[in-house]
Amino acid sequence: MYGIVYFVLASIPYDLCWAQDSTKKCSYEFLTKSDTVRISCSEGAVLNIRDQFGNLLLSSETERKSDRPIILQLNTSSVTTIRDEGEKAMEKLKDAAVLLRKSRERMSSQINKLNNLTTLLQKGDSELKRDLDTLREKDLSSPLVRESIIAAIQNQYNFVRMGLLTQNAQLTELISATVTLTTSILKTARASLSQAGLTDVRFDLLNQTLQNISNMMPGGFGKGIFFGEHTVFCPQELVSISKVGTIVVIGTEQGAVMRDPFTIDKMWVTFGYTDINQITEYNSLKDLKFELVGKTYELPFFCIGTGHVVFKKALFCQKMFTSKIVKYDLAQNRWMGERQLENVGVHNTYPYQSGKFSDIDFAVDELGLWMVYATNESKGNIVISKINPDDLSFEQTWITEIPKRSVGNTFMICGILYATDSYEQIPTYIKYMYDTNTVKEKILTEKQLPFRNSLKSEYARVYTLDYSPADRVLYSWNHGHVEIFPVSFSREDEP
Repeated sequence: MYGIVYFVLASIPYDLCWAQDSTKKCSYEFLTKSDTVRISCSEGAVLNIRDQFGNLLLSSETERKSDRPIILQLNTSSVTTIRDEGEKAMEKLKDAAVLLRKSRERMSSQINKLNNLTTLLQKGDSELKRDLDTLREKDLSSPLVRESIIAAIQNQYNFVRMGLLTQNAQLTELISATVTLTTSILKTARASLSQAGLTDVRFDLLNQTLQNISNMMPGGFGKGIFFGEHTVFCPQELVSISKVGTIVVIGTEQGAVMRDPFTIDKMWVTFGYTDINQITEYNSLKDLKFELVGKTYELPFFCIGTGHVVFKKALFCQKMFTSKIVKYDLAQNRWMGERQLENVGVHNTYPYQSGKFSDIDFAVDELGLWMVYATNESKGNIVISKINPDDLSFEQTWITEIPKRSVGNTFMICGILYATDSYEQIPTYIKYMYDTNTVKEKILTEKQLPFRNSLKSEYARVYTLDYSPADRVLYSWNHGHVEIFPVSFSREDEP
């Protein structure tokens, strides 16, 4: 039994690829009569749609069996319009190409004529000098010699005059040819813009088509986001945290290490937990290990705590001595805005177990930007808000049943909050989960999701714990050490 999808190609430039193994397969058949491609996927197979450059556009996993064909047809009038506009654009390009060729030939001819005329003028100038040199040797008192000099000068004057007039005419012609060439270039540009507009229309139609496929494909495409070369889909639930991680010795007891899922080749670090007005950029984890600083940003304000994040090349943090959150664009190196928070606990009112002004904790996952905090209205229990990164507004808010002071730290994965039991006991474990998608919570025991840090219990102090959706690991700042732990999920979505 297979899930089947049809869609008309309609000359849209994209190709299809799919993952295959011994148990999960996709096959395709090109139907020439209907100009369609039929794709048949077994249950659990992963179908990828890529463009002609190999870029992944969409990916889908067939989740249920179905033998009912799904027919996806592009709007006929839209396809006809695209073809008509394409033919018009191509005709414009052809006409402009002919005009460009004629203009080039015309300019080449004028330039050759000017070169020839210049050569003649130089020759006439040389002959005049030679005649004058010859006359200087004669007896200038002779009337015949004087008449010869006048005649030679007059002839040369006439020659130069005619040459200059001819050159002026040739220059005028060259200017005219240049104007024609400019016109032809503009026509070519307009034709190219027309073709570009046509491409935009095709991409719009492609996007609409892919959206229709997403809505009609058995099982659907699910929620997903593209991070660099990786595509991550939700929902997925954490099932284990690796016991072995990568360790980088930093030296400063408290701090924050940040990874932007949209700029995954870089890392950002802040040192300390108060009076923070500097953020350091490293080009790789290896650069961080050997302290090879890529760039340092001086902030026009101070951050507090260790709950900052970098998201879409911007720093988000709590502004020191205030109840404000602030956004700073690292790409443009400028302040982008801030927001005053009402009734939110700050200044160690509702921190994590470690204290250290950890009242406001930002988080990033596959679904975007989050903030974890507590209020008097929540009676100190953890509150989760989904944040609009553009204007810092709260898109949606959830109130949990767990006190913020009772957990070591938290992080978000696919809209699910995970809270650790302790920030200083080794090993610790994930003791609480809150799913914002289903608005359900779960209490866990020690054996369900253990979390073993690298340091001995007497030294462990986890001040920062964040999940990176781009490389699917946990980043921890543990008593002067940056620790990186891979994680595993119940749903492996990548082919």
